[in-house]
Amino acid sequence: MDFEEFKKTYQKVEVEHYTNSVPENVTVSVLVQTYNHENFLKQCLDSILDQKTNFDFEILLGEDNSTDSTRNICIEYAKKYPEKIRLFLHYDENKIKVNGIITGNFNALFNFYNAKGRYIAFCEGDDYWTDPYKLQKQAGFLEKNGAYSLCFHPYKVLQHGSIPDPGLIEQPTTDITSEELQQLKQHPLLSTVCFRNSLASLPSQIPEIINVDSFLLSLLGGKGDAKYISEIRPGIYRKHQEGIWAGRFREKKFLSKIHTYTKLKEFYVDRKIISLANNFEQEVRNTYKMLLYFLIRKGEIYKATKLAFRILNGSLI
Repeated sequence: MDFEEFKKTYQKVEVEHYTNSVPENVTVSVLVQTYNHENFLKQCLDSILDQKTNFDFEILLGEDNSTDSTRNICIEYAKKYPEKIRLFLHYDENKIKVNGIITGNFNALFNFYNAKGRYIAFCEGDDYWTDPYKLQKQAGFLEKNGAYSLCFHPYKVLQHGSIPDPGLIEQPTTDITSEELQQLKQHPLLSTVCFRNSLASLPSQIPEIINVDSFLLSLLGGKGDAKYISEIRPGIYRKHQEGIWAGRFREKKFLSKIHTYTKLKEFYVDRKIISLANNFEQEVRNTYKMLLYFLIRKGEIYKATKLAFRILNGSLI
């Protein structure tokens, strides 16, 4: 699905493009998606604008029709930094629902399709970076190492204003092979990743899932290995009440992962890459089993019994 197909399928009203003077030739595109981030967005944008590079980069700022002052903050920054920021103002009519859940997929994918840089980095509007040389180090590595499709670095979680013991956070801390990335055996946090802008079109399944980052990383795994750069200071991933998963039942999180793995299986079946299709079929089964254990612990015996019969009968997929 190219950009025109994407707009034809999902765009109901025109996206407003705020005026800018960003140069045509940039090395890195930083994609920022924001919704109701009035308390966090300035820190996010400042951490990107503070990047020290010997190349031009752009910030694609997608504002998803927030109900707080986020849109005003976006306009304030777009006016102040027209040579850096391309602001896209979105409207509710274009929001994509997945299994009844309103997502930011249209916003994120609109940013993705509009990226002009040779490399792409993400930073959600409630996260921020702490290393002013992050982009320089990541783009510099990719320039010199063509066998790698992406590179990533450590991160810390900020929850309720404090950072928990880093040892409690599972995150990859070594290089990831192409095969491991395709199979999602290792999963870097997207706001730590910088990757080659090598996907001119995207699978039609991507707008219809919640875990877009997982699908994207699997695709990038098909382009090469992933390099872990420990020398970059950790990014900050913020967990708070407004986060997409923070207020959602874990059951729905399991079901969203199952839906994503099912779509990945369909994608690889279509491309006749059977080993990967089988991998994601197994991931579906494994996640259903985790859901079963979760339901049992919650005391949801009726739901757990129905799911157990489906697992035993092999009727999950």
